[in-house]
Amino acid sequence: MKTNNYLFLSLCLCIPLFALTGCDNDSSEEPFGTDTERYDIPLDTKSLEVNARGQKFAFNFYKEMAGKEESNFCISPLSASFCLGMVLNGANGNTYTELQEALGYEGLTNEEINAYAQMMQTELPKLDGRTVFMNANSMWIKDDFQMLEPFVKTNQTYYNAEVYNEPFNMETVDKINHWCANKTNDLIPKMLETISPNTLACLINAIYFKGVWKMEFDKGDTKDKPFHLKDGSEIKVPTMKQQATNYYYYGDEQVSVVELPYGNGVFSLVLFMPSDKKKTSLDELIADLDADRWNQWMSNLSSYSFDLYLPRFTMESSMDLTDVMRTLGVKDAFKSEADFTNISTEQPLFIGLIKQNTFIKVDESGTEAAAVTIVDMDTSALPPATTLKELRFDHPFGYVLKENSTGAILFAGRVDHPKS
Repeated sequence: MKTNNYLFLSLCLCIPLFALTGCDNDSSEEPFGTDTERYDIPLDTKSLEVNARGQKFAFNFYKEMAGKEESNFCISPLSASFCLGMVLNGANGNTYTELQEALGYEGLTNEEINAYAQMMQTELPKLDGRTVFMNANSMWIKDDFQMLEPFVKTNQTYYNAEVYNEPFNMETVDKINHWCANKTNDLIPKMLETISPNTLACLINAIYFKGVWKMEFDKGDTKDKPFHLKDGSEIKVPTMKQQATNYYYYGDEQVSVVELPYGNGVFSLVLFMPSDKKKTSLDELIADLDADRWNQWMSNLSSYSFDLYLPRFTMESSMDLTDVMRTLGVKDAFKSEADFTNISTEQPLFIGLIKQNTFIKVDESGTEAAAVTIVDMDTSALPPATTLKELRFDHPFGYVLKENSTGAILFAGRVDHPKS
């Protein structure tokens, strides 16, 4: 009888934690770290191409999730691309082609893709002394499973993946959970409940981000204000207020966009919403959003001073990404015909499930967020407004957290119903 073993690749995208505890507005002490001079990540001609392809994947991923989720959600395209990049190193044939094209990397070599991922993971932590960015990868391999050495070595070389050989019992579950908790400041304390007897390996990527707003919100200015839901009803939510000075803003008849920087400005949170919710919905904005339109918004941002109103919000999401990846073109990887012979030539492997759980909290000090993604692999426009007095995010809005020199999308989502 043929055994249905499977490779369980856990892509723990425990991403942007922006925890800003203990940072009072009138404090003269730095919350952590020190200011550093901002610089751009050095991209050569080929890495610029890989970067642009990655941005294409980020917005495809964002649009597909927005079309499937009825309300609040958050995702991390950057961490997904890191972890699926490791998976890509194990694929062959049409399985490889489909994964490569879904990630936007068609026409690129594995070495070019891996070198870009290695550079980003090296450079991102160095960009801002008041921002903590950490990335970690690990490969957990069952004692009796022979993973091909080139696959292991490649992910060690380019992703600095830690390798653990384990019996895959409950003690291993505890070790994996401890690793995830340790790499995410305890945001993901319990990733696994158990390990199936058929599980052969876990691949994990963890990202941790901690920063402060460049200009924090005063908690004393936070008041309950109306928020208009997309069904036409109204709720009262704690809404932060700030007299924003020289914030970058773009607006036309369809969209209003504002950029909120962290630390020295190398990372920022971009918020966008319909300018007139009676004419354009947030769903329509996101459905039409791609890298070209996004870059148009970013290139048209201009400096303005105005009163900014933004609701505090906290949300949790649990999403099955299998259909999203199928829509993006990954077909064979989910079938028994999948070709992952760069991982193992003895065990037939295919993806059974991709799932991501996320958490995000935005308040006066900043943002705290986390996400875990699990991959189960079974074996068998107009000019900007000239005047702007205030900007109220009092109806559904989207958000994107990015690194500014590359435009890399760390985090993205939608707020239909703020809950604090």
